[in-house]
Amino acid sequence: MDTHHEARGLARVVPMVGWLRTYDRSWLTGDLVAGLTVWALVVPESMAYAGVAGVPVQYGLYAVILAVVGYAVFGSSPRLFVGPSSTVAALSAVVVGSVVSGGGDDFVALSAALAVLVGVLYVLAGLLRLGFVANFFAKPVLDGFIAGLGLYIAVGQLPKLVGIESPDGNTVLKAVRTVAEIGDWSVLAAVVGVAALVLLFGLERFAPRLPGALLVAAAGIAVTAVFGLADVDGGGGLAIVGEVPTGFSPVSWDGVTLDAVVAMVPGALGILVVGFAQSVAIAKAYATKYHDPTDPSQEMIGYGAANVGAGLLGGFTVTGSLSKSAAAESAGGRTPVVSLTVGIATLATVLFLAGVFEQLPEPVLAAIVIVAVWGMIDFAPVVRLRRAGTVDFWLALAAFAGVVLVGILPGIVVGVVLSLMLFQHRVDRPHAAVLGRRPDGQTWGDLAEHDDYRPEAGVFVYRWDAPLIFANADHFGHDLAMRLHDRDESTRAVVVDCETCFDIDTTGSATLEELQATLADDGIALHLAHLHGEVRDALVRDGTLAMIGPDHVHDTVRGAVDAALAGQATDRHGDQRSTTGDPE
Repeated sequence: MDTHHEARGLARVVPMVGWLRTYDRSWLTGDLVAGLTVWALVVPESMAYAGVAGVPVQYGLYAVILAVVGYAVFGSSPRLFVGPSSTVAALSAVVVGSVVSGGGDDFVALSAALAVLVGVLYVLAGLLRLGFVANFFAKPVLDGFIAGLGLYIAVGQLPKLVGIESPDGNTVLKAVRTVAEIGDWSVLAAVVGVAALVLLFGLERFAPRLPGALLVAAAGIAVTAVFGLADVDGGGGLAIVGEVPTGFSPVSWDGVTLDAVVAMVPGALGILVVGFAQSVAIAKAYATKYHDPTDPSQEMIGYGAANVGAGLLGGFTVTGSLSKSAAAESAGGRTPVVSLTVGIATLATVLFLAGVFEQLPEPVLAAIVIVAVWGMIDFAPVVRLRRAGTVDFWLALAAFAGVVLVGILPGIVVGVVLSLMLFQHRVDRPHAAVLGRRPDGQTWGDLAEHDDYRPEAGVFVYRWDAPLIFANADHFGHDLAMRLHDRDESTRAVVVDCETCFDIDTTGSATLEELQATLADDGIALHLAHLHGEVRDALVRDGTLAMIGPDHVHDTVRGAVDAALAGQATDRHGDQRSTTGDPE
């Protein structure tokens, strides 16, 4: 029994222990096939994402091997695949680029150091149970940010697709300048790149189960080698990947200084927030679909282990991938054995097959990236927000514009700030209602929603549908005062229904005290109904309840109204609860 409990305890810390103990051998074939399927997608895409991250292509492969092992050991979702991603690859390039210019060994080393830094921050956040940081990006804002990031990455690949140097400027200017330089485009590069795009989109549309990226990459290598396209015009022909060393190229850590690491901390936090919000959303979707237990804080530790593993081999930051997870699922994968299979197959690729990719055309890599991020450029959620006519649409649009017009890191800041603004908007302007009694006298409800309900003569009943805290306390006082201004002159009591108020802070308590004093000056009594235990305890600790009077606190709205009408504090009567909840 003790051994069993120890195993369960260890499984909570190291989830691999749990899923290995319950692994069914009949799943192995499906997991292996799914692993090889995902490997066929991962190899060419990881090499392409290395270009997005600003490092040589082999480091995209290095980023896979220990990352998938780290997540398989410490991640809580059995179906999520964690590896190189266009999203965090682009973020990595921007963060490292703010410290050192691209193209050198220092850039590679700092990219690896950034992955380790992100991993350490993930682990610390997971140990501190900070899984809630995913909420720093509200979903509407995240939708806008991801769409903007997809467009940013796709436009960034256009110059490679047509064989020109990448122009300066934001996403819009880069797209305009790329088109304006049409006279400098390489016809050969454009033909190869467009052909690769057509093939990739075609395979995705008509043969989605085939490893389109690997097939198109293989075709590009074959065509380039057979026709000598890289040597056209005396060496000025098609740009290719070039030498891809077989085996590992050790990273020189000499360029990694403490100052450089400290300078990357803000960017690392941005990668953590964006990567976690995106990954945990995928993990939760699979958890809902298959009833798998998923712990957001344990997920942080899993993502941390994956990033540390990626960085130690010289790779760049990694995160959860919806496309790879979906590919594994459709191929019959069920457990993290899929990830371990991908890791082993990628290791074999690095050790024995890396040289095969030397003739891979750069326009083909650009096409692979564009097709991979195409799904990110999804305006459907934003359009739905527009139809709904909510403030969420404008926040999503602002997040999109922040990335496209300003840049990724400012876009992250815009996204977090807008998410906090959305939260503030929801909290500081909550719904409130004036209640009336149904003709049969048994229930209470919002007068604005029920034409047949009538206000109680002499008693003003007000419901506050939110916590009463510092962010909305002023609005509570102002809204109630404005509604009281239009009240019946015969009103001698105010009842505040707190049924949907689950929390109160000292600012909220002070607001109730001020309300009680103001009403008392006008000869109006204040009564409270439906106080939840935590709210009641807080009012007791602050002394607010003593000031209002314990006999002015009631279990039901009807009890409060009857007491107010009788001019005494009593709650002998019971009735049904208001239409916002169960019967009173």
